[in-house]
Amino acid sequence: MASVGTDIALPAAPEPPPVLPGPPVPSEPVTLADSLMVEAGWSPVNFGEAGPNPPYLRIGGKLRVTLADYEPCFSSFHRDRVLFRSKVSMLEHLQKYDQIMVDPIAFEECYGPGEGTEATFPFGSWLSIRKVTFEGLELWGRRCGRVTLPLEPLAVASAVWLRNAPPSLTLQA
Repeated sequence: MASVGTDIALPAAPEPPPVLPGPPVPSEPVTLADSLMVEAGWSPVNFGEAGPNPPYLRIGGKLRVTLADYEPCFSSFHRDRVLFRSKVSMLEHLQKYDQIMVDPIAFEECYGPGEGTEATFPFGSWLSIRKVTFEGLELWGRRCGRVTLPLEPLAVASAVWLRNAPPSLTLQA
């Protein structure tokens, strides 16, 4: 005869849910398009391909649940939900990363040839993301100080890079 407690079958321990990929390793920058595919679950169908530097996305606005706040968002290039487009909050998405770098191609596609110069924006520099507004992203860099990135160049998702800076490179304002 079994002793008390030995004939009770314990339920099998449930398997942990699959781990979603987190932000990239600090030394591995990703494009904005890749980050939206990994973090937000977008697919290549959500991006536009017509143009010299695909993929492209739309910049839009999104009402919060309270219907009182309106915030900038990344919007699917195509209507992928019958009459609507998938939207991802810019603030929530960019909070997963510390820094952003913009390629001059993004400015030249939005504003014309010759606009991708150091006189218009500090290209090729990793800048800390400070604030997201409809006027643009408020950024900070060691060499250039405070700078605002307009939202339009973010639509060229292949020309915008994001990363998490190693702790030794975290910038203070």
